[in-house]
Order: sequence, then structure tokens, then C-alpha cells
Amino acid sequence: MPEACMAVAGKGNAERELLYHTDYVDVFYDKPNHLLLVCWRRSVKSHEYRDGIEEIGRHLLRLDVEKLLVNNQRMGVLTMDDQGWLAKISIEVISKSHLKYLAIVSSTDALQQMTNEVLDKRVKVETPPFITQYFLSEEDALEWLVAA
Repeated sequence: MPEACMAVAGKGNAERELLYHTDYVDVFYDKPNHLLLVCWRRSVKSHEYRDGIEEIGRHLLRLDVEKLLVNNQRMGVLTMDDQGWLAKISIEVISKSHLKYLAIVSSTDALQQMTNEVLDKRVKVETPPFITQYFLSEEDALEWLVAA
């Protein structure tokens, strides 16, 4: 498993259930903390990204979680088309969810960080309020979510 996914995977944590796995994304459910953990494992093609996001949305709604951690460190930067699609689908899913806290683990790539922040602002205009925090490490993000 890529090093960037170790905190999400839980290093053998029996309380974490792997819900979805591909060579490009892993989605876990942390039962005790009632949160969804997502780790993008590599740069993705548009169709891979969209498939992954749709799967994440289904689990977010099905499990009715309030906390979401997304590790984008290895994902790369989204195309403009994918950014527009993500904003639309995020508004739909988040509006139906009970999401309260979103932790995003970003790479040090300034373009990726800027894209995340622009999308976050765009989505928040049309959804119920939720708090987004940005991190450079999974451990910090997880600690913040568990304490929230």
C-alpha cells in the first residue's frame, strides 16, 4: 500500500472496513469514529475519477456519516471538465447527506491546493454548512476529525 494511505488504512485496524478498492482509490469506513476515509492511490484518468467519486457518494449517503477524510496527495490536478462535474455532483450528494466535517489531505502542489479551495467555496454556496480543513498529513487530518 502506498505510504500516503497508511493512516487511512489504519495499519491493520480491525475497526476499519474496506468498502471499495481499485488500483487508483481505496474507500474505508471507520466504524468507531463513524467516518469515511478515501485515499487516491495515483494520478487518475477522468473516467476513473468520476467512478471513484460516485462510489464515495454512495457510501457517504448509505452510511450517513458526518465526517469525511479525502487524501488527494497522489491524485494530481483535475481537468476543468472534471472540476465542473465534481462541483455539480458534490452539491447533489452533500445536500442529501449529513456531512459536517471534511478533511482534505493535499499535496504541496500549489495548483492542486488552489483547485481544492476554489471547488470548496463553489460547493458551499449551494449546500448546507460543513467545515473543511486542509492538511499535509493524514495523521493530522484524522486527529482533527476524530476530535471534531
